[in-house]
Amino acid sequence: MVAVTSPFAGRVVSLDEVDDEVFSERVMGDGVAVHPSSGEVVAPLSGRIEKLFKGGHGLAIEDEDGLQILVHIGLETVKLKGDGFTVHAAEGDTVSTGDLIVTVDLGRMDELGIDLVSPVVVISGQGVTNRASGEVEMGDRLFDAG
Repeated sequence: MVAVTSPFAGRVVSLDEVDDEVFSERVMGDGVAVHPSSGEVVAPLSGRIEKLFKGGHGLAIEDEDGLQILVHIGLETVKLKGDGFTVHAAEGDTVSTGDLIVTVDLGRMDELGIDLVSPVVVISGQGVTNRASGEVEMGDRLFDAG
């Protein structure tokens, strides 16, 4: 099992409560979501950034054993085309757990009425256990995958 850490400080939310069927029905994979209380988004595990969506609203990291984690920052954020996001890394970069990847302007997201509930899911098919609940700090264990 691999400990996947929280890419945000915030409150853990069950995927069942995410207002997007792709995540709530676990179409993309299992995991949890976090409602961020700070704008820094860090790597939830060490690996390679396999995908960094244009504009910075989402990313996928794969570790050396093939575990792939998707972090989707907020819901409906693809339509923002980068408004409110600052990207600090690039697709193909090797990152360590806790490395800063994106910064989100929480005030701007609030102005735009964006739901910032942010799914963190395993997209490579492994199971998820030991989900965190309540408040987490950036870097706290969010769940175990494997």
